[in-house]
Amino acid sequence: MRRAFATLCLVAAFGAAADDGSRPRIGLVLAGGGAKGSAHIGVLQVLEELRVPIAAIAGTSMGALVGGGYASGLTAAEMDEAVTSVDWNQLFDDDPPRAEWPMRRKEESLRPTFGFSIGRRDGKFRLPKGAISGQEVLLYLSQLTNGAEGVEHFDQLPIPFRAVATDLETGEMVVLDQGPLPLAMRASMAVPGVFAPLETDGRIYVDGGLVRNLPVDIARAMGVDRLIVVKLDSDPPTREQLSTVLGSIGQMINFVFAQNEERSLTEIDPRRDILVRPQLGDIGSGDFNRGREAIATGVEAARRVSDQLACLGVSPEEYAAWRRSVERRRQPVERIDEVRVVGLERVGADLFEPIVERHRGKPLDRSQLESDLNRLYGRGDFERINYRIEREDGRNLLIVDAVEKAWGPGYLSFGLGLTSDFEGDNRFGLRATYRQTWINTLGGEWLSTINLGNEPQLFSEFYQPFNDARSIFVAPYIDLGKLPLSVFLGGDRVARYDVARYRIGLDLGATLGRFAELRLGLMAGQVDASVDTGSPLVPEVQNNETGLRGRLLYDTRDSGGLARSGDFVEASLFAPLESLGADEQYFRTEIKAGTAVSQGPNTLTLNLRGGTAFGDAMPYYDQFPLGGFLKLSGYANEQFRGNDYAFGSLMVQHQLATLTPPLGKGLYVGGSLEVGRQWDVVDELNPSETRYGSSLFFGADTWLGPFFLGFGLSGEGDTSGYVILGKP
Repeated sequence: MRRAFATLCLVAAFGAAADDGSRPRIGLVLAGGGAKGSAHIGVLQVLEELRVPIAAIAGTSMGALVGGGYASGLTAAEMDEAVTSVDWNQLFDDDPPRAEWPMRRKEESLRPTFGFSIGRRDGKFRLPKGAISGQEVLLYLSQLTNGAEGVEHFDQLPIPFRAVATDLETGEMVVLDQGPLPLAMRASMAVPGVFAPLETDGRIYVDGGLVRNLPVDIARAMGVDRLIVVKLDSDPPTREQLSTVLGSIGQMINFVFAQNEERSLTEIDPRRDILVRPQLGDIGSGDFNRGREAIATGVEAARRVSDQLACLGVSPEEYAAWRRSVERRRQPVERIDEVRVVGLERVGADLFEPIVERHRGKPLDRSQLESDLNRLYGRGDFERINYRIEREDGRNLLIVDAVEKAWGPGYLSFGLGLTSDFEGDNRFGLRATYRQTWINTLGGEWLSTINLGNEPQLFSEFYQPFNDARSIFVAPYIDLGKLPLSVFLGGDRVARYDVARYRIGLDLGATLGRFAELRLGLMAGQVDASVDTGSPLVPEVQNNETGLRGRLLYDTRDSGGLARSGDFVEASLFAPLESLGADEQYFRTEIKAGTAVSQGPNTLTLNLRGGTAFGDAMPYYDQFPLGGFLKLSGYANEQFRGNDYAFGSLMVQHQLATLTPPLGKGLYVGGSLEVGRQWDVVDELNPSETRYGSSLFFGADTWLGPFFLGFGLSGEGDTSGYVILGKP
């Protein structure tokens, strides 16, 4: 039997030999399929075991990712590590970690809006191009293909390579054979509706699987004699998989892929080509966290046809020589001679000067470079910021491609706020925010927010930096709003007031490094507190409150809603001054601080708060409130008020699941223990005493904002339920 097989191999080898009589050149075809494409790595592992040298690769979508990485000189083991060690949820989240955001954006995130915005450009409203812009994916691809920088044509790669994409305007197939390799790979995997189309070289590219998911003809045109074709087979997706963004869209485009794959299968010559069909089972196109399982199916499928694949193997010496030739063709960049930034339209070029200075004339530090680019991307001005290396007259040029959002520079977003303690305090509102960026060359911005509901507000601020670093700025604003205020006698709500405030002001501010901002300003305002329902147990007032306000904000948290790491400190001062016309003078000072640490899925958060009026008697509406969810749970919302207070809580939360971006970050269960006390209170309403609270809750960090469904128990045995959406 073995002799017959050996004879068959010999006949097949000579039958498909190259014209010059040498061994046949082997081409590799890698199909698209999202997460299922990790199976290609398993096939590569078996090919390396059987010592099969690859002369050319053609891939589509995830096949282009695996094929491009292998063509750039990586081994199957290195590809395995690159695909299974990456956090795909983070990779599909365009935003860098929140801790890297500029302080202005962190401040805006404390008023959550939905996880998308409508752009305004040239007087027209425009939608974003896709759910995922692909910022992190492009940086990942640049890291994956390091050593292939400066290659102009993909025939110059260690292994010649082709990626297949679709021209969105014409529907034509485009074979990408030159240009920056990461861009070609990204263009090939731009799944419509999930990844934004890639615009480059005057064309708009989307996923190549729409026209050629199994590029048999492309690989054959690369001058090979035999093909190894890897087609991905899987069970129909489950309803659970279809419930995700990637899963549902993946199923829709699977129907399109299947049609053009059938045509490609007819182009396979069974006399000389080998078809490998990994059986992915229930692994769907969006199951990137099941990479190791997918790789195992590739290994299994390749072993099923290992007798045929072995015919293509060479001796250990020949294979080692081929592998050395692949390594020799890799050209890693060690030093950057010049840095150029291209693509800017509105954003000031000086913003990139620190990157130019940090990397020009220095060894290439990819980690630092990616951190620098992500920090700029976190400003919210760019569709993507990527880098490439070009060689010019023997010099290494670092080209930073800064592509500004085509749907900006104006952005309209919406948010929803809802809170209820099921004890009569129900607050709701629909929020719309408009932000106009880069009004001038220094980055002036106009931000306006309007809330509709029982907490109406109109806020508008013009933010004008004095330099590109935004280290010093001025911010005039107007703030008009009304809040409900409940008055309690013991545990009973006996009155509800409407507190309307009208303010105009001017802040002078400074950004202190990456994590802090300081503001100090003058404001003129008036407050009108009047009874809506119930007994007027506290005075109705109409006061002028012109004076000073100040705030120091320090924020390194990874989320403004359900943080798993980072610190938060906010120190605020509000001081109406009689010398400036205020009817009552007092100094309202408050400090809020918190820190979160995590181990695995578990997070421990410590919160401390305190405030004082330094012996002044503040109006009841400005006294410090306690009561409500996570602020003495079990009591009614803002049940207690005083001129001085101290509060602390310890919260534990466990992450149940990770949400796929852009849907959100995670689902949690948790609980808290809380203690607080107020001094200098209205004794006949609620005496000063130490009070305790505790809670159990389900929470979600979603694109709608933070969501809580909680149960509270007070130290006196009172219970309360809470539902909160869109408020941190």
